[in-house]
Amino acid sequence: MRIALLSLLMILSAVSSEAADIDGRIVVMDKSGQSPLKSHAHAIVYLEGFFTEPAGEAFMDQQAKKFVPRLLPAVRGQSIRFENSDIYQHTVFLPHPTEPFSLSRYGQGESRSVVLHEVGPHPVYCDIHQSMIADVYVVPNRYFAVTDDRGFFRIADVPAGRHRLRAWHILGGNATLYVDIDTDNRSVSIELQSVKTAVETPASLKSVPGGDTTSFQQDGYD
Repeated sequence: MRIALLSLLMILSAVSSEAADIDGRIVVMDKSGQSPLKSHAHAIVYLEGFFTEPAGEAFMDQQAKKFVPRLLPAVRGQSIRFENSDIYQHTVFLPHPTEPFSLSRYGQGESRSVVLHEVGPHPVYCDIHQSMIADVYVVPNRYFAVTDDRGFFRIADVPAGRHRLRAWHILGGNATLYVDIDTDNRSVSIELQSVKTAVETPASLKSVPGGDTTSFQQDGYD
């Protein structure tokens, strides 16, 4: 029995050691595909093909009439808390085709929470302040990273094997590639092309969600 237990521990230790990091850089091109954007932040990279349970909660704040962060990753089924640290009241809503929500107006120091399950982008807005926009991106597991201003990212402790890697940017560019992981770190380079030149935000909303979003103002993005 003791020998069998020791053998099992050795196997588990060997399996857990067969992991490595994925390091990389994403370059985001403009809609024409001719010029890179000034900033390559606000792209998310994650592994597809399997699910892991969420831990803790994801957190988005509201400050100076802005959502912070602009792009929030949340593992499928994770509680997402929308804090209001602003002096203004806000009404957060999501006009998603299958997971819409509307959080009633609330003030400074208050918060509201939701849970989302569909993997992919979920754009959120404020019904009071038309320029406020952010994206909650639901990922299937904990193996994800968000790019910095220069486009660099790292996904740590990726299990050994062949994985499908997905990248997405808030201006709509996306890419998929396969990465083989053993005990060595892997480096990848990804180029995304924007599908729009600015983030669209509703200029008038008659009901929430599913209001009149036919009129738009453009919130520019460098």
